[in-house]
Amino acid sequence: MNDPTYPARSLSSLTAARPARSRLIGIGVVLTLLVAGCGDRKAASDPTKVKKVFSERGKIDYGSIKVDAPPEPTEAPKPVANTWAAKMRVAIAEIQADLQVCRNEYMLPFQFQKMRRRDVTWTSLSKMDETCRDGTEKKRGPYKRLLWLSKEHIGKHPSLDRFIALGMDLQEHYRTVSLMAKKIGASKIGLITDTAQSARDRVLQAGLQMDVAARDIAGWADDLKPVDDPTLIAKPVDVDSYKKELAARYDFFLLDLMAAYDRFAAESWQYPNMIKYKSYRLWIDIPTKALQQDRTRIDKVTGMTDKVKADVAVYLASVDAVLAAWRASNERYVLGKKKDTWDAKDPYRKPLIKAQAAWKKQRDKTLGKIAKQ
Repeated sequence: MNDPTYPARSLSSLTAARPARSRLIGIGVVLTLLVAGCGDRKAASDPTKVKKVFSERGKIDYGSIKVDAPPEPTEAPKPVANTWAAKMRVAIAEIQADLQVCRNEYMLPFQFQKMRRRDVTWTSLSKMDETCRDGTEKKRGPYKRLLWLSKEHIGKHPSLDRFIALGMDLQEHYRTVSLMAKKIGASKIGLITDTAQSARDRVLQAGLQMDVAARDIAGWADDLKPVDDPTLIAKPVDVDSYKKELAARYDFFLLDLMAAYDRFAAESWQYPNMIKYKSYRLWIDIPTKALQQDRTRIDKVTGMTDKVKADVAVYLASVDAVLAAWRASNERYVLGKKKDTWDAKDPYRKPLIKAQAAWKKQRDKTLGKIAKQ
């Protein structure tokens, strides 16, 4: 241990022995890997010892897969003919579609018993107004379309005249329903509800009558010309056809005269109901325009004797008398009236009834069998 060369010898001997020891360790590692590798290959060759990592997929029976046949090509919608009749057909169909949704989804299921209990949460009043009257920013509602028709297209065909008049009637009664539904905080909720229900019933009744007029308009030919077309006014017409046209143009409005007067003016003037200004005017504006046209056509009627011609002139005069009595009533309900001035005494009802009776008598005499059909 006291030998000064000991450390040097020890280090050299260890250094000399390290390669031999390293070789032994390396040989051991190699043998271990070889043995392990042989075991893995043996396990892989034994299918019972292979670990399944992914699930097996069942076989697909491609014969059981059925694909629907592609739809048959449909014809592109035909463009609307550039004629008055074709455009009217489209406009009426669109209005009618909206109003049918209104009646089916809002008017028929209206819950008046809940309204009487001051509850309207079961429906959306804004959606109801949008469908039945106002429309949206992208689509005009029924009211604006009917208002346009009432300004531009009355006196052009009896069926269209009826549709327009009934449409405005429906719209103004619908407005009453809508406003009453928004008055559920009013003190007289029973009266409010009864008024709404009465107006709703008229909406449904007018809607059914509109369906009849709309079906007739849907059957129009593209080349149908309006009644006020100059070629039709100048064209001769036989006396029987002329009488049928007179019945078609006036009967609808004048037979319903007093009921319309109550709907639009007399009874509508009482709180909380509201006068129906536009319908009140329109119900008589349409026959007035028809009267102007029919008087100019008398000379074009063929097969009419002097006696028949005189009877027709008296008939048209009786129509004019009814219209004059109706216009006179405007003084009470429209002209200059800015507030509720209704009272039970109506000086215009009796003149209207008298004028209507005279018209009916002349109608039966002049139109004969046509009037009784």
